[in-house]
Amino acid sequence: MRIQFSGANRTVTGSCHVLELNGRRIVLDFGLYQGRREESRLLNEQVADELISADAVILSHGHLDHCGRLPILTRMGYRGPIYLTPATAAVTRVVLQDAAQIQEEDAAYLNRRGRAPGVAPVEPLYQSADLPAVYKAFRPVNYGIKTDLGNGVSFSFHDAGHILGSAYIALNWVEKDRPRSLLFTADVGRYGMPILHDPVPLSQNFDHIITESTYGDRAHEPVSQIEPQFLDAIKTVIARGGRLIIPSFAVGRTQTMLWYLQKFINEKLIPELPIFVDSPMGVQVSEVYDQYRENYDTQTHQMIGRDGLFNQANITFAVSSEQSKQINRVNQPCVIVASSPSCEFGRVLHHLKRSLENERDMVLFVGWVPPQTLGRRLQQAVPRLRVYDRWYDRKIEVRTLHGLSAHADYVELLRFLAPTLKPQTTAFVVHGEADQADAFAARLVSAGVGQAVVPALSTTNAA
Repeated sequence: MRIQFSGANRTVTGSCHVLELNGRRIVLDFGLYQGRREESRLLNEQVADELISADAVILSHGHLDHCGRLPILTRMGYRGPIYLTPATAAVTRVVLQDAAQIQEEDAAYLNRRGRAPGVAPVEPLYQSADLPAVYKAFRPVNYGIKTDLGNGVSFSFHDAGHILGSAYIALNWVEKDRPRSLLFTADVGRYGMPILHDPVPLSQNFDHIITESTYGDRAHEPVSQIEPQFLDAIKTVIARGGRLIIPSFAVGRTQTMLWYLQKFINEKLIPELPIFVDSPMGVQVSEVYDQYRENYDTQTHQMIGRDGLFNQANITFAVSSEQSKQINRVNQPCVIVASSPSCEFGRVLHHLKRSLENERDMVLFVGWVPPQTLGRRLQQAVPRLRVYDRWYDRKIEVRTLHGLSAHADYVELLRFLAPTLKPQTTAFVVHGEADQADAFAARLVSAGVGQAVVPALSTTNAA
């Protein structure tokens, strides 16, 4: 066995790991690097020949940092299969189409700004025309199904509870007449979160583990605290006759917010107020969630009935810009879920323009907000804020709802990995900033794993 760590090493983007097992080359994820524009561009454009000639790609889920470079791979000549769950196939289509459109628009904008003589125009990493080749390679596989990759190598997907369709991957093969195994956790979800099942327990021990460590030394607030905090925010806004603005990720977080809102209405904790989802991508992903209800947990099935989670009369999905504009004409308490979480771009800015100087309104952050962004300045109570070309006096109330991360914290990761934390197991800790990865590696050793390694980019391990 040989492992080439080619992404998400001491960082949380660009997930990519290359396995060589019995003469088969297998790529686990092929995600986009995200960060400083020039640095990310260079990393995203680099595709080694060994990746293009791989025998198979296995995709854990549809987040951009796990699937976002697939169009580059197929454009450069990869012709093998891309294995993924059916729900991940649907989510990935939405995510890649959105990514292609953004890159096309960014390139067009930069080229309109003018270039120095002799400087080539900016080209998008990929565009919509590159996507059909990716979709053609999709080979959907349901959870729990053993798939043969040749030369005695097989794998199976198991529900990771992270986002719709997400999976951890169990690989098995025989090497020198000895059964061998490897677990790729990808991103593991939290326990007790709405809509999706908890991560499926491990059913075997593994010789090797490639594990995420996004929150490798942090513990989330209890899930039980989310509901009362969210309910209090809504009740406060309703009592004031204001608007609740929720800047949210389109994949996963938006659907979780709708779940809580529907639960509050069903239990008559709040009136049936208007709810707007103002994010084209959020609308599309919600439609995908509705199509794959078999991924829902028991509580969600009992709550939604036949109508589904997103088909209630009080929910409006704004697709067009005109529908988005109409939201700001509503003069009654309402909830607006809009992109983006950082408040640096997207439709949320148009709603903030109306609400920043309105003390009846509230903006509720439901996840981590990057520094040096409008969202972070709102959290820091900066008194004057600029949106587009105008300054506003901040009068809107700002709250942050903690505990909604779709990633397991270190306690939950150790709970998930417990069955295979054995002296004979070697763990490779990835998908975490250096401090989180190092801390989780130490925790794994303390928990009983034989060896824990934090690989750097392009590290190779042979065993």
